[in-house]
Amino acid sequence: MPNVPGRQIFGTAITVINTGTDIAAGNFSGAPAAEFDNTSDAAVPYARWAVAMAEFPDWAAAPVAGTLIELWGVLKNVDGTDNDTDAPSGSASNGARFFGAWVVDDVDALQRRTITISLLGVQKVDFYIRNGTAQNMNNDAGTNCVVKITPFDIGVNV
Repeated sequence: MPNVPGRQIFGTAITVINTGTDIAAGNFSGAPAAEFDNTSDAAVPYARWAVAMAEFPDWAAAPVAGTLIELWGVLKNVDGTDNDTDAPSGSASNGARFFGAWVVDDVDALQRRTITISLLGVQKVDFYIRNGTAQNMNNDAGTNCVVKITPFDIGVNV
């Protein structure tokens, strides 16, 4: 039997957050731009992982190096019809689930970061971010905060 190595197979990136609204220090973003549907990607439906790419455009002042912007989500259709309850609000995570965090640098400029997250057990989700820095994230004048989720899995290309 031939040795066929597995390959990463990437799906289509979905913009799940695109906000021009400032996010205060310690607070969560507002409503998501789009629901992430892990059941319908043509290349990798029901992917086990995803790359979460974020662009943090500008700050009130440079954040402290090593502080975090966190990715949270509220699962949808958990039993086929019902959603987990209570989206994040203000500084409270409520019923949201933690997916990962980006480490930021001490510069008052665009910071683009990627992390790999687990999608195990996720069918659909609304994502939110929490500004874990001590600085307000300034998302205005055409410099939106953007988060894109690209599902991927390991498989064999034939």
